[in-house]
Amino acid sequence: MRIATPWIYSPKFDLSAIIGPPVAITAIVLVWGNQLARLNEPPWLWVLLVLGIDVAHVYSSLFRTYFDKDEFQKRKRLYMVVPALCWGTGVALYAVWGPMVFWSAVAYFAIYHFVRQQYGFLMLYRRGEPVGDFSYRIDQAAIYLATVYPLVYWHTYPRNFQWFSDFDVVHIPSVWPEHICRGIYVAVLAAFAVKEIARWRKTGALNGGKCLLLAATAGAWGTGIILFNGDLTFTLINIISHGIPYMALIWIYQFRKKTSPAGAQNRFLKFFQLKYLPIYVLALVGFSYAEECIWDWCVWREHADIFGSVYLPASATALVLLVPLLTMPQTTHYVLDAFIWRVNKKGSQEVRAVIG
Repeated sequence: MRIATPWIYSPKFDLSAIIGPPVAITAIVLVWGNQLARLNEPPWLWVLLVLGIDVAHVYSSLFRTYFDKDEFQKRKRLYMVVPALCWGTGVALYAVWGPMVFWSAVAYFAIYHFVRQQYGFLMLYRRGEPVGDFSYRIDQAAIYLATVYPLVYWHTYPRNFQWFSDFDVVHIPSVWPEHICRGIYVAVLAAFAVKEIARWRKTGALNGGKCLLLAATAGAWGTGIILFNGDLTFTLINIISHGIPYMALIWIYQFRKKTSPAGAQNRFLKFFQLKYLPIYVLALVGFSYAEECIWDWCVWREHADIFGSVYLPASATALVLLVPLLTMPQTTHYVLDAFIWRVNKKGSQEVRAVIG
């Protein structure tokens, strides 16, 4: 058997930075999950997860969009309109329907974004395979159900974790949707396995990247949401399996783009060298720290040990403008992500030109 995978960069990179993080954190939770579920999140771990990965990965998209002069000029109107639109929509939600509706909208937008990221990765790993046929539909159904079924489970049974503070999912009053979804999920996974085995027996090649990505996604989401019911276990899997692969994808995309004909004249892309990787990480943490400082000083006031005992009281009117403004980088990241990595049936010519 030979592995015939259209790797995003290389087997070593993909297995360590894209597929590896969800596999590693899922294994850790499976081994030590019961102990972790009983722990309160220590400050150092909050810094690592929230500042170092969760918020930082949002700002990594700046290096793919606003900081890249050529890319910004190509989609200037999009990049100017989206942040203003996100802020305006957030202000309207917060002002008219209040904080609960606002945070519910942001949370469900985040959930949608997390689901779509896994779909996007799988589409990258099936580059070169036929599109629009039955095999393509099975792949689509498999990756979507690997994320959607755990979400249906979460909406059906009480869970001891939340996506955001003061947010709770809409509860499904009957268990039947979960039972039906589970049956479809198992059937689709079986169909995927049969399809890939048949393809391997026919061609002698296995798309290992695609199969591993699906297995990593199913394992991470199933473990974090279904097998364990703790806030820390959910947070660990949720943040690490999503944030690290995204930051790695941004870096390697720009790293490869600088050697392409389109990026040869782009001076900004010279930054994407291995020796500058620590600066890239530190910059992301710096942006993350600045944002969380403002959150803590003006809104949450939960981490004085990290950000200092600064209190900048914001009136109810000010919060209507401030809270949507502070979430604007996040929601902008969600919206733009749908454009910069778009892979349709014909394949994204831009992404494929760089990734291959």
